[in-house]
Amino acid sequence: MKKIIFLLPAVFILLLLNGCLKEEPFKKPYTGFNPVDISDGWIISSLAAEHIDSLALDQVYRDIYADDDIWMMKSLLVFRNGKLVAENYLKNDADRTDIDAIWSCTKQVNSIITGIAIDQGYIESVEDPIGDYLTEQISKHQDKSGITLENLLTMKSGLAFDNANQSDIFRQHKTDNSIDYVLGLDLFHEPGSFFNYNDGDPQLVSGIVQEATGKTLDEYGKEVLFDPLGVTNYRWEQYSDGITLGAFGILTSPRELAKIAQCVLDSGRCNDQQVIPFDWWQEMLTAKEPDAHNNVYFGYYWWIIPSKDYYYMWGHGGQFAFIIPTKQLLVVITSLTQVDDDVNLTLEQILDIIDRIAATAQ
Repeated sequence: MKKIIFLLPAVFILLLLNGCLKEEPFKKPYTGFNPVDISDGWIISSLAAEHIDSLALDQVYRDIYADDDIWMMKSLLVFRNGKLVAENYLKNDADRTDIDAIWSCTKQVNSIITGIAIDQGYIESVEDPIGDYLTEQISKHQDKSGITLENLLTMKSGLAFDNANQSDIFRQHKTDNSIDYVLGLDLFHEPGSFFNYNDGDPQLVSGIVQEATGKTLDEYGKEVLFDPLGVTNYRWEQYSDGITLGAFGILTSPRELAKIAQCVLDSGRCNDQQVIPFDWWQEMLTAKEPDAHNNVYFGYYWWIIPSKDYYYMWGHGGQFAFIIPTKQLLVVITSLTQVDDDVNLTLEQILDIIDRIAATAQ
């Protein structure tokens, strides 16, 4: 009996150690970054043809693989001159086509579609009071009648929406009416006076586009943006009240996300068509509000770093599309989506990668 009691703990220790040794690695082995042609509309080109230093770019990829602090990254794609020149899927090659949440990158798409609605005459101006479109809802919340569409697009509605405590309202469908919920919040600042990055303002924009066009944001967006760009591999979720989620509802693949960003890089054009109205493209990317915490600027839902001439889409966890017009360069990064805030890929980590990739483009 004593012998058995002595051996059992040893067996358990060996089993535990064996289980640890077989734990899946955070990243699959590095095998390079040659892109694959899957007939999804992207032209594949070489680094040499697009004048990118292959050795320097290879080192960037190798350093990413070696850096355990960015274990959550799923993909890194590089496009130059409108062509895909490098891609690597760090966890699973299926991520090339599998769709996943891009979280707040949805806000940048929302802005593009809103600009098209203005250009097509459904919405008169960003200076319009939101009550011009959300008439019934504003009648119940008269104290919000001074909020304009521009206030919503610059995150300056003054509404007391706190992402840390209230974004789950939309994710978990905890209210019957998303528009009434947001408008029912207190005004903690005069509209237009205070920048507060939040998920409530974009939901109101979604409701405005729906009221103005007679179509949900995702339906109208398919017609005026996704179809012209050839974006087909995606899903855009609606709230249970029939309003498209305006802040974080899109799930798509890295290559499809890149099609939207490439159109922005190309001044709103795609296949000889001005998909994004040029005047809106300019206004959307104009720095309007400094975000002192991150030392960057905010346009109409687009993030801007004027000192570097970078524009970017940014979603929770580490979903990014960086546009560098001076280099005709686009870099898309996706990461695990279901992570806590303390394991997000930080902007500082990403900027180091983007700066290094930009330096490889001659």
